[in-house]
Amino acid sequence: MTQRQTSAYEFADDLPIEGVEPGSNLLVAGPTMGGARDLALRLVTAGSDREEGLVLVTTTKSGGKILSECDKLCTGLQQSTFGVVDCVSKKQGREQTSERIETVSSPGDLTGIGIEFSGLYQSVHRETTERVRAGLFSLSTLLMYTEFQTVSRFVHTVAGRIGATDGLGVFLIDPSTQDERVVNTITQLCDGRVDVRVRGDGTREMRVRGLADQPREWTPF
Repeated sequence: MTQRQTSAYEFADDLPIEGVEPGSNLLVAGPTMGGARDLALRLVTAGSDREEGLVLVTTTKSGGKILSECDKLCTGLQQSTFGVVDCVSKKQGREQTSERIETVSSPGDLTGIGIEFSGLYQSVHRETTERVRAGLFSLSTLLMYTEFQTVSRFVHTVAGRIGATDGLGVFLIDPSTQDERVVNTITQLCDGRVDVRVRGDGTREMRVRGLADQPREWTPF
């Protein structure tokens, strides 16, 4: 029997969120242009400086562009083991040159996304210290292409795989683009939810629900 990881997945010191247990899945909910996307990226890239693996699914930007964003957030990305499922480039007729980037036809191809994600996740998990952070940016895009029930089954499957292998999953969604029932259902598929909002003066705030010993009140970051 595989021994479960015991040390928590940690984050940057300037983020008001404590480490979370291995096998946890987080839903980051907030406006994409209001800090939610940046926060989600920071949560998954933090492990690159800790010799942890990284797997990303990008539905709005090419694999190269999202890696450039990650490069600005951490210092160890190019030295770490990572993989990207790119749902954009093939649709736009671009070719990827990196062997660490796999492309699928569109964000609506959940079967293809699932296959490529599973392959990359298994590979990264095998090549690292068995600690992998995975991010899917974003569920809002998937819901534009595919019916809700199909997307929820997809999230359930991916979250289950991450949970079973002591990984850390970070899913991004913009609640303003979805029915409340949809967001609540996705929330139930994750262990915790990180809400993000922007105040009138431009201050970004976050709160965490569903996890113990986390800031439940709105906290600037």
